[in-house]
Amino acid sequence: MKIAKFQSFEQASSPQKGPSRLAALRAEMELEKLDGFIVPRSDMYQGEYVSPKDERLAWLTGFTGSAGFCVALKKNAAVFVDNRYTVQVKAQTLEAFTAVDWPQKTLEAWLIDNAEEGAKIGFDPWLHTLDAIEKAQIAVSPFGITLERTDNLIDRIWQDQPDTPKEPAFSFDLKYAGKSADDKLSEISSLLRDEKQEAMVITLPEDIAWLLNIRGSDVDHVPLVHCLGILACDGQFDLFIDEEKTASIRNTLPDQVNLHPLTRFEQALTRLCSPVRVDARSLPYAVALCLQKANVRTSKSDNPISLPKACKNQVEIAQARISHRRDGAVMCDFLAWLDTQTLGELTEIDVAIALEELRRRNLELLDISFDTISASGPNAAIPHYRVTRQSNRILRSGEVMLVDSGGQYLDGTTDITRTVAIGGQSKEVCEAFTRVLKGMIAVSKLTFPAGTKGQEIDSYARTALWAVGQDFGHGTGHGVGQFLSVHEGPQRISRADGPAFAEGMIVSNEPGFYKEGYFGIRTENLLLVQKADFEHNSQFFKFETLTHVPIDKRMIVKDLLNLEEIIWINDYHSVCLKLHLAQVTPQTAEWLRQATEPI
Repeated sequence: MKIAKFQSFEQASSPQKGPSRLAALRAEMELEKLDGFIVPRSDMYQGEYVSPKDERLAWLTGFTGSAGFCVALKKNAAVFVDNRYTVQVKAQTLEAFTAVDWPQKTLEAWLIDNAEEGAKIGFDPWLHTLDAIEKAQIAVSPFGITLERTDNLIDRIWQDQPDTPKEPAFSFDLKYAGKSADDKLSEISSLLRDEKQEAMVITLPEDIAWLLNIRGSDVDHVPLVHCLGILACDGQFDLFIDEEKTASIRNTLPDQVNLHPLTRFEQALTRLCSPVRVDARSLPYAVALCLQKANVRTSKSDNPISLPKACKNQVEIAQARISHRRDGAVMCDFLAWLDTQTLGELTEIDVAIALEELRRRNLELLDISFDTISASGPNAAIPHYRVTRQSNRILRSGEVMLVDSGGQYLDGTTDITRTVAIGGQSKEVCEAFTRVLKGMIAVSKLTFPAGTKGQEIDSYARTALWAVGQDFGHGTGHGVGQFLSVHEGPQRISRADGPAFAEGMIVSNEPGFYKEGYFGIRTENLLLVQKADFEHNSQFFKFETLTHVPIDKRMIVKDLLNLEEIIWINDYHSVCLKLHLAQVTPQTAEWLRQATEPI
């Protein structure tokens, strides 16, 4: 398996080239007699994390966020981003592109307002889902606007587009997975038989990785291998994958798994018997078209892999606890190191490199789980800030330092954010820090009945902020995979709807507050959903905190806390000390004792 290099601090896009590239795109639109073209962030696997080859949105516009899309018309172009990226998109794009708040303004609404009647808007059917295209076409049709399938116009004009990744796949050992691929295939195929479905088309690599207990290195920081699959109701599985990736997994896959070149996938679709189960929210529109042309009837259903993958088994849970304890000790060493640094030359890049070097002392580390967010002062107000050599700044006294990072270990995926005081802090910063902490504690302490969704929990993280007219634009928490994606659905804590929480789910708890141009605060732990200890009622859940790293007491305003919150903080810090004292260096041990003293 490939061991990742340090993250790159080079600027990943060229915003200044955006206008000329937009002009080239419009020339291709003219050749195709199109009035517009949609450029999404996603690849054909509908992933949040994509390979350099698929960074079409960044190449065209300069915007490097993990979500969004661009619509280019003949006379104007818009980049759609959510609340996490409203500051970033302004900094990364030129006037040729207008930023649009999404989903407050949808693609369909924008097209209705900006495209002329009769406009033909092109799209690559491999990069958009069946659900998205069908909804968009229904909405814009009354206004004479049509969505037209075409090949990818960006690929035509991107002369030095990177190659398709060819990293080999590798097996994920049963001692980490906790359930064999045979058992998983049997479980999902049994569901297909119960639903009287002949087969299921699987186009999400993370689903195949979980199902077959394989991993890969086709995208940075997420151990995925690009592949597609078809699971038959009898348990046979056809895996479509580039042959050069399969050398180390051929002898470990179950007998019922048949390997095929990725190029044979569309042909295989035409031979399927009806009905075939598909998830319209993730299925590429091109796959739906192929099935339709072959007269294969589809059954639109929820993804049956999402929940089993999200609900970690007992082996995965035990391994997750190990990885979080290991990573927590690293974070203690890091925070102790940061507190001893002399200001004047220390930069955001220095901080990110120091943290990764500490993580790399563990032989179990295979990669970081995402590019470290190492953000000081005003940069901390950008929730998904990625430091580059151009944006890098020196840490200054009186500012906060926000570090959001994680590791990819065979036994787990970690994600933690701590905001650290660099010198004395203002009353405004300390009060905001404390209110964010109150929200994090409120979620951590919750017990809740079965059937509760993250949407119902989200307000607990915001109540202390709302009380003084403050809020944060991103969700409170996202699901986390087990040596898979650090952002894994379907569970989440946010205003948006999602499934009910179930035992074994791992979710982040990360409220924040951001004052654009001045500072940003976020405190994040990972939580595990467990059965609550009520003898009289077994239908309740609670959260077990997996992350144990001290929270900076220098910014806690004790007068804003109630007694239960003070007890929680002191108990939490007591556990941090107990777990890590023997794991850290002597210098860190002294720091840890002080950092965990009761408030």
